[in-house]
Amino acid sequence: MKKPTVLALLPSLALAGSLMPSVAMADVSIMYPEFITALVKPGIEAYEANTGIKVNAVKMPTVGYEQRVAVDLAAGTAPDIVVMDSFMVAELASANYLHPLDAQLKGWDQYKYYIKSLLSVASYDDKVYALPTDTDVRMLWYDKSVMKKAGIALPWSPKSWDDVLAASEKIKAQGVPYSFVLPAGTKRAEATTMQGVYMALLGADTPKDDRNRLRNRKEGKWIGDSPALRRTLELYRQVYVEKQLTPASINYETNVDAFVRTAITKHQVGILASGSWEFSCIWDCNGVNLPSVEERNAVLGWAPWPGMGRADTLKTTNISGGWTIGMAQSAKDKKEAFKLLTTIFDHGNFSEWTVAEHRMGVRTDITESPEYTQDAYLAKATKLAENTTSRDTFPGYNVVTQLIQQATGNILDGMSVDDAITEYKESLIDEFGEDQVIVYK
Repeated sequence: MKKPTVLALLPSLALAGSLMPSVAMADVSIMYPEFITALVKPGIEAYEANTGIKVNAVKMPTVGYEQRVAVDLAAGTAPDIVVMDSFMVAELASANYLHPLDAQLKGWDQYKYYIKSLLSVASYDDKVYALPTDTDVRMLWYDKSVMKKAGIALPWSPKSWDDVLAASEKIKAQGVPYSFVLPAGTKRAEATTMQGVYMALLGADTPKDDRNRLRNRKEGKWIGDSPALRRTLELYRQVYVEKQLTPASINYETNVDAFVRTAITKHQVGILASGSWEFSCIWDCNGVNLPSVEERNAVLGWAPWPGMGRADTLKTTNISGGWTIGMAQSAKDKKEAFKLLTTIFDHGNFSEWTVAEHRMGVRTDITESPEYTQDAYLAKATKLAENTTSRDTFPGYNVVTQLIQQATGNILDGMSVDDAITEYKESLIDEFGEDQVIVYK
């Protein structure tokens, strides 16, 4: 059965979207998910104070936000400025739902500070369609007290997947209910793909010929079967089925992130596969009610994701993404919309948010500032970005990411790795055509 892309689903999603509160358009408007309020709200207030123009700001729950963005952009009813996950940019831009910003950005004096390589996640066909709010890295977070109770020496530094599994089994033996939380299933969405699948996949085989990715970038084809894919799904099987290190049900909680973070504060989680934002988000993603750095360091530690441990695989892995803010093609007053966008990204507001929330910076005027470099956590975590990569931001990625999420969910439901790979490959062929899918032996 052919599995439609996110954009192909828009007619049906639009019906669902019509049941949501409509966005009343004003002179300038913006829609954003609640987790990024601390960046967007001060920018809106500064814009209103400087221009006298009222901004129609629509803050929405993070869960379901991505679908709402796609629906509104396709319908031409999206606000002028929209916040979106970077993985959405290529497909939305290819459908002409986003306005290219290059011409306007050339006249903005702060554009020169953006790290060019990081603009790639917000670009399509050599045009910039959005500005990144931050970048990120991924790691294995761990509860220091739980580790000590399990007799694991600190700082923990696993060298292979076997090391991670062995530590998780020791933690489980101490009665910790969630000894290793590895994002899985479709409900976890990009968390499954980025914090789970890709972090394992990159270390599951040699990087040669992109054997450890979802896409062969040189050939321009999606990878339907490979040793790396099979080893990655086998890791999921070990965690959730064979060793039962964590109940699979955790991936289906009503608000999984909130559930996991609360469990961490109760010392119910041993190891969590997540990203650099957790140094704040475990307590408050808005950076408002954070314990001191010293208090957080006393609770949490982190280690780089190791490769599987073979000589031909990467010793550690990382992949970076992040969120972006762009302009809808349907924006009527693109000059004012751009002014709102750049006010949000004005150095004072942007720098304060980046440092306060321990976000990884995307501009040199921020990353080279004393406030940023004196942050011990940011300085250490930023080193992981030296050898990072990015996801496969090509049109069609929206489909592929959902399919690989489903494959992990199938493993949780008891499907064999062979059958999960077969379904994944056949779905890719059904969607893109057999000539667009490559298989590695």
